[in-house]
Amino acid sequence: MRTHLRKLQAALISALLLTLQSCTFAPDLSRFAACDASGGCPTGTYCLTDVNRCLPACGEGRQCDPPISEEDAGTEPDGGTTPDAGEADAGTVDAGTVDAGTADAGTQPDAGTTPDAGPAALSLTSTLMHGATETVYFTEQLQAQGGTPPYTFSFTNQLPEGFSLGTGGLLTGTPSRAGDVFFPVEVTDESTPMKRASGSLRLSVRPVLRLAGPAPLADAPRNNPYTETVSATGGKAPYLFALAPQQSLPSGLTLSANGGVTGTTTQEGLRTFTVVVTDSDTPPQSATRTLSIALADVTAFVKLLSRGVPDARVGSDYAYVFQTISGSNSFTWSIKDGALPTGILLDTKKGILSGKPTVAGDFTFMLHVQDLLSNTQQSYTLHVD
Repeated sequence: MRTHLRKLQAALISALLLTLQSCTFAPDLSRFAACDASGGCPTGTYCLTDVNRCLPACGEGRQCDPPISEEDAGTEPDGGTTPDAGEADAGTVDAGTVDAGTADAGTQPDAGTTPDAGPAALSLTSTLMHGATETVYFTEQLQAQGGTPPYTFSFTNQLPEGFSLGTGGLLTGTPSRAGDVFFPVEVTDESTPMKRASGSLRLSVRPVLRLAGPAPLADAPRNNPYTETVSATGGKAPYLFALAPQQSLPSGLTLSANGGVTGTTTQEGLRTFTVVVTDSDTPPQSATRTLSIALADVTAFVKLLSRGVPDARVGSDYAYVFQTISGSNSFTWSIKDGALPTGILLDTKKGILSGKPTVAGDFTFMLHVQDLLSNTQQSYTLHVD
């Protein structure tokens, strides 16, 4: 019976093929497996020898299962999703190291910045370059940088006389002498371990300006030419002298910018006035002093007109010419009592004190002067700063 059905089916298919060929319809049976060399086929199929293909053997009233081609086989069982998804998922480019990679780790610049290495080295920054003035109160706030504030200041050796240093760095004092003064200073911070910095800071002290006098000036002989010189010490030469506002000399006398007082006066009595001296320093210093001039009695044969001598300064040049009046121009000068400061000499022919004092103090001496007919003497005190 089965054999008969197969023959009938084959006949029908052949007739169908002939009909299709006449209609130019040529079905594609390449999707079916080929028969083997002996014309055999797998179970459930039979070999259609005309096309050498294994066709399904469907029973009566039974729907044939869809044929499985070589192309279809393998894609679904394998789920070939690994290759497919592998290529799609090979989108590891999306989830890969590009996003999470060194671009993000590029925080190296943030993580490796030098500020994280800690504070800078501690150092003293003060130099005291603005300077100070002798005998004038001085104050300076020392400064430091780096390390970990707050800072503590101290001195590593003895400070110059007259100065003190607070732990906060405030340096105060009154310099007693001009010249360079050095401060051995150390500063520490609050870091752990503690940082230290030290140095020898220099303070330049300029000499204070003083109007030296003489005070009073030499007496002025009435109706006779008068010459006297006002001088200054300290500061920075050259000096500029002038009368203070609303001050005046005796009539007939004038004060020049270099300190010379000259002229002829007829005024009687004692006249006081204030003189201002300004030096050439930057910034300039100024000093004032009240001086006086008295009228001289010219009845004596010889008279010392100088009432005082100008002040002097240790290490500074000094010169003063004693003023006299007499009918003779030939005098002999000498020191009778007391002594002149070391470094100051008297010219016994010209009556001039000159030199450079080496010690400070007040030096009192008796000056004696004589000519061929008479003599006189007077006591003077030379003050040396």
